[in-house]
Amino acid sequence: MTTITTQRVRELLDRLYADEQVKDPPAIETHISHNRPLEDYSHQELNELFSEAYLPVDRQVGDFLYVLTRGIKAKRVVEFGTSFGISTIFLASAVQDNGGGVVIGTEAVPAKAAVARKNLEEAGLDGLLDLREGDARETLADVEGPIDLLLLDAWKDLNLPILKLVESKLAPGALVIVDDTDHSPQIHVPYLEYVRTSGKYHTATVPIGDGMEISTWLGE
Repeated sequence: MTTITTQRVRELLDRLYADEQVKDPPAIETHISHNRPLEDYSHQELNELFSEAYLPVDRQVGDFLYVLTRGIKAKRVVEFGTSFGISTIFLASAVQDNGGGVVIGTEAVPAKAAVARKNLEEAGLDGLLDLREGDARETLADVEGPIDLLLLDAWKDLNLPILKLVESKLAPGALVIVDDTDHSPQIHVPYLEYVRTSGKYHTATVPIGDGMEISTWLGE
């Protein structure tokens, strides 16, 4: 049995996804009622607007992340955008099943970080978690490599800056994954142009969930 299919983890994910169905719609409705594009919000405004929302990967995407992490035998994973820890559970489960390692998470909202730690503890995966609170441009500035997998799943305008921040720490053949590429496509343009044209990556668009871009690091 894999970690992700244990009763302990499966029941926790069931509960978290059920809670997401209660907490996320009000925040999303508030955003819609403002009739204001996401790119017009500051990061602080976004953090406040969605302070109680999960905004998670859907379950199919979570399983896909588990498969990818297992497939490349990742031991060191960096996640930009931990929220309450749903995607982190999928990633950490895979790292554990790979024989152990670390998932370095980032979360700007302290209350979310506290809940994420509790959720990973409940899953029995807290020993794999290094969760850093604050602006990821600061908390990941000294991250150590080699990074086997990088998941970019927070505010989309920061995807490219975060990638460039840690790029030199990527392991040969590392995977870089961006979620929600179908949402506000214009925000993703700088990032997608970079991974598709820089010559540093081989990249593919995957029509799963709300769209993903998965890139393999080729090196400088």
